[in-house]
Amino acid sequence: MNFSRKTVKGGVCILVFFLTMLSWTLVSSQSPTKQQQKTITLLPFQYTQLKTNNGTSCVYYMRNASLSNIAVAVNTGAPDSIKYDNGSLFNGIHRLAPGQQIIVVGDFKGKQLNTINLSAQNVAITTMLFCPGH
Repeated sequence: MNFSRKTVKGGVCILVFFLTMLSWTLVSSQSPTKQQQKTITLLPFQYTQLKTNNGTSCVYYMRNASLSNIAVAVNTGAPDSIKYDNGSLFNGIHRLAPGQQIIVVGDFKGKQLNTINLSAQNVAITTMLFCPGH
């Protein structure tokens, strides 16, 4: 009897799991727009490459996660006209004060954005890219 109870319990758990996965698939497939969003934390000397959508305004966010050290990051790949909210060009070297964040909104024209954390100390940089779909 013990054996059959375990089998039934296991079967019920598997059935519940598959029903949950089915409902999640149905809910997520009904989204009317396709979206791309990536949030990444970069430790010193780590980098990321993120692909943007062409013809849509994407949001790119970069933040110094440290509360005591300056972060140094290098960004490349954006069209030359793209600027952060502080007026600096996207492409280039950025020194971020402790806790500082910078944001840019623009059409990256389907380019691949590259960010590398070149901080000397153990400073993490958080980056986020959000591109709504067509």
